[in-house]
Amino acid sequence: MICLSLKWRVSLWVSSVLVAVIATISIVAYVEFEESHLREIDQTLLAMANGIMASLDDRQGQEEFEREARAVTEISSPNATHFPYRIWMDDSSADLLASDAPDSEHGRWLHGLSEQKAPSREKYVFKNIGRRGDEYRAIWMRHSIDDGIVNIVVAGSSHFTYHELHEFLQLLLILGAILIIGSVVAIMWTVRCGLRPIDATANQLQEIAHPNVRKTIFDNKKVPEELRPFVNALNDMLGRLNNILQLQKQFTSDAAHELRTPLAAAKSTLQATQMHQRQPDEYRQAIQNTLEDLARMERLIEQLLILARMDEVGGKTVTEELQLDVLLRELAETYNEKARQEGGKVILAESSATTIQGNLDELTRLFSNVLDNAVRYGPSKGTVRIDLKCGSNGYAMISIRDDGGKIPPDAIHRLFDRFYRVDHSRSSSTGGVGLGLAIARQIARRHNGDISITSDPESGTVVSIRLART
Repeated sequence: MICLSLKWRVSLWVSSVLVAVIATISIVAYVEFEESHLREIDQTLLAMANGIMASLDDRQGQEEFEREARAVTEISSPNATHFPYRIWMDDSSADLLASDAPDSEHGRWLHGLSEQKAPSREKYVFKNIGRRGDEYRAIWMRHSIDDGIVNIVVAGSSHFTYHELHEFLQLLLILGAILIIGSVVAIMWTVRCGLRPIDATANQLQEIAHPNVRKTIFDNKKVPEELRPFVNALNDMLGRLNNILQLQKQFTSDAAHELRTPLAAAKSTLQATQMHQRQPDEYRQAIQNTLEDLARMERLIEQLLILARMDEVGGKTVTEELQLDVLLRELAETYNEKARQEGGKVILAESSATTIQGNLDELTRLFSNVLDNAVRYGPSKGTVRIDLKCGSNGYAMISIRDDGGKIPPDAIHRLFDRFYRVDHSRSSSTGGVGLGLAIARQIARRHNGDISITSDPESGTVVSIRLART
């Protein structure tokens, strides 16, 4: 199947409608023209037939009747042959009166009418007889008299009328063809001009390269009103694409930097150890430092792989029914042991049994990342409190609060950016690379939820997590 361009499809559709309109107007004009010209002949023939009928009613004899019939048919023309006529009774094959012999050309035409369907009594019909180039219009009338039913046929030449109709038809065809061709050309030119903004947009899109995505902005003032939603959507798409490319660029740069740091540290440790002979304890310490740097790099690679898997287009989470309160209780006990080493504690407020549909490994990682940040970056002897509530809107609300509350307001909206850290100086000592919260938000959204953070010195830092319940 041939797929036509939008320009051709619109042009053909509009042209088809235009052809149908012109054809309809031409047909109506032709019919009206024909009726108006034939109406004059029909009125003349009707007057003649009525005159003959009146002569039949008042006739005194055959000669007088013939004289009156000829007088009636010769009123409009000195040449009686222009109005041939024939009069006969229903029950007789012989003519009462006829202008032409039965074996003449006009006579055969008039006698041929008797073979057609006759009109009703006291009614009349109009017929077309004759041949091409010698057309006649005839009226056939039936009338009751004392002797029976008489048939009256009077014909008049319509050659001039049909000659005019033929010329009028030729004029309509010529003018119609000119109008159609001119209109099609005008339509195609108009459609071409109307679609020019799309061509300009396509040319601009072809020139887009990675470095100049941000620079490609389309001017809405130069496009028609109907195309502005398309241009607006295209500008929005390019803006989002530019943001994605910038994030990808930043992500690649940050990942390379974070991987290079532990690798450079491990390399420098080994090079320093290799420079001269050392004691066994020094070798063991160098190996330990190298292993810590490699472990940090391993954790970073693992987190990058997690994000890559979750970023896959169409990637779905395999879920099962989970007891959220049980999961939070287990994690609270685990992190409480870690917090005790710093003199702090992690507690889970009393909560009812809550069931959700989720992935155990992903949700464990989500809450572990948040609790790990709360224990690691909160006050050393502070308390981390976990609250679980079931909202009436079909969501489970989990809040994890620590006593810190010192996150700058301008950093709140960036906490979920990949590789972002409020205090970069602490990353080496704590092992954090700024991916924990980014992974947590990705997991929450994969479970039809979300995550947010608030922080101030009075109420502390609160991480709010919303997850859909079953």
